[in-house]
Amino acid sequence: MRVHRRNTGPIITLKFLGLSALLVFGIVSLQPLSAEPLQGKLAATVHNLTPGGPGTVRASQNAGLCVFCHTPHNAKPSRGLWNRQLPGVTYDLYQSSSLRAETRQPTGSSRLCLSCHDGILAMGNIRQQGANRSFSIGRMQTPASLGTDLSDDHPVSVTYDSALALRQGQLLDPHLLTPATPLDPNQQLQCSTCHDPHDNINDHFLRVDQRYGNLCLTCHELPFWEDSSHATSPASWNGSGNNPWPVGGYATVAENACLNCHRPHAAGHPERLLAQAQESENCTNCHDASVAQKDVRSQFDKAFHHPVETDQWRHQPRELPTTMPRHVSCTDCHNPHAATSGSESALLVSGSQRGVSGVSIAGNNRLVAEFKYEVCLKCHGLREPQTEGILRQDSSRNIRIKIDPGNASFHPIAAPGKNPDIQGLNPQYTSASQIDCSDCHTDDEDSPLGSAPSGPHGSNNEFILARAYQVQDPGIESFADYALCYGCHDRATLLSGNGFPHQEHLVEENAPCAVCHDAHGSRDNPALINFMLRTSLGAPVVAPSDSGRLEFIAEPAGGSGSCSLSCHGENHEDRSY
Repeated sequence: MRVHRRNTGPIITLKFLGLSALLVFGIVSLQPLSAEPLQGKLAATVHNLTPGGPGTVRASQNAGLCVFCHTPHNAKPSRGLWNRQLPGVTYDLYQSSSLRAETRQPTGSSRLCLSCHDGILAMGNIRQQGANRSFSIGRMQTPASLGTDLSDDHPVSVTYDSALALRQGQLLDPHLLTPATPLDPNQQLQCSTCHDPHDNINDHFLRVDQRYGNLCLTCHELPFWEDSSHATSPASWNGSGNNPWPVGGYATVAENACLNCHRPHAAGHPERLLAQAQESENCTNCHDASVAQKDVRSQFDKAFHHPVETDQWRHQPRELPTTMPRHVSCTDCHNPHAATSGSESALLVSGSQRGVSGVSIAGNNRLVAEFKYEVCLKCHGLREPQTEGILRQDSSRNIRIKIDPGNASFHPIAAPGKNPDIQGLNPQYTSASQIDCSDCHTDDEDSPLGSAPSGPHGSNNEFILARAYQVQDPGIESFADYALCYGCHDRATLLSGNGFPHQEHLVEENAPCAVCHDAHGSRDNPALINFMLRTSLGAPVVAPSDSGRLEFIAEPAGGSGSCSLSCHGENHEDRSY
């Protein structure tokens, strides 16, 4: 943890030298005086409104450098010796569900800044102009004019004390702030906390260089940030698509840091000051192969994809999976402050999903998921889907229930496989292997050396599957149509007979694997047996036998059993396999 100390050096005695304005909006600087006179610094900035100033907005008469903000006599307010009118106006304030500070109308130095930067009064409208002087400088009309809508700007005039830091979380205690970013004497964060109106050495009059997020990190302390991709990546924009960074931004992801996604002023989406007005664009502006290596954006154009384009802005940073309304956004699966591009663990949350919440196999909230499948269970493990789907004998479509290691059988996602009698696996798998959701659900073009991204962003296969999986009945058996199953299960072994009924069902009866097997698991039967009663299109498949029975009875050992049911117009009564 960084530890910062306030400067407790001696108070500097100030002298009015032509009103050099060493009072920075009423805040006495405790830092040693620069060797360069303050007037010299100010003269080189656009706040120099004299005829010789460097900006495009200048007065026609020379009345002194400081008069446009300060006056030594009859100042109002007296704080900062202010020389400008303060218009009576009510501002629209920043609001966010994640903000734990009380917002209020601008006060203190922020109110003084807004006497120009709200664009209401002319910049030449000063109180004490001097004898026979008048200035024709109009209202501010540059991007620096914030208007009266401050909802898309970083909040100001909020009390930043230890109580807020504790309540808000991810904020440094104000006693640890550096003198470089001072609060008002009344402990309020103001414009002057980030901006020094007399010194533009860091551009935009910033007190601390924004490069690498240095300014933001003087207050914000984010778990996992220091080694995350957005803090360390040397990737740069290749010029294609939209420039993801603000005008005057830096060359790399690491240098832009917070500015990759956020704007402190004029944010595209006011809440949480996100740069883009469309939620997913805050990610896909870079993750379209223009900055990031792999193109995620195009995955959401595929026939089957996670619908990040719907339910915009429903995600909340503090939401609990067990109570959140159903939705999906990039940040449900990825924490942009924590994600890395490093090597992924086979089963544990790491890399791109580090720092994301989840739901345990028991159905409990996990503020930071441990296993990858726990991230998927946030949406697929708490309630029954509302969309049309396959109807089975055990009708639950809750994935958490299906993959529960306490079931009679399950695909080995939440625990290693436990069936020692399983046969016909491809060489890379054994009966004790464990797999992850994205072994099946991922981009159909995904490959270890390919350019397509891994993960369930989108696929041309239904259910966002990596390979084809025939679920409609009847279906013609082929390696291509059953490629998902044959990725783990050896086709030649399964179709060879050898005690298996697959040749008879798959080839002779054209019954897909999905008719008998529930790919995620079965609470009641071994071998993932959970009969399909109706396809996702509503076509009937399996029904009770002539005697009214619909069951599979497993033999005590050896993986065999008998069926009683009616399927494809044929009655089965205790038919053994």
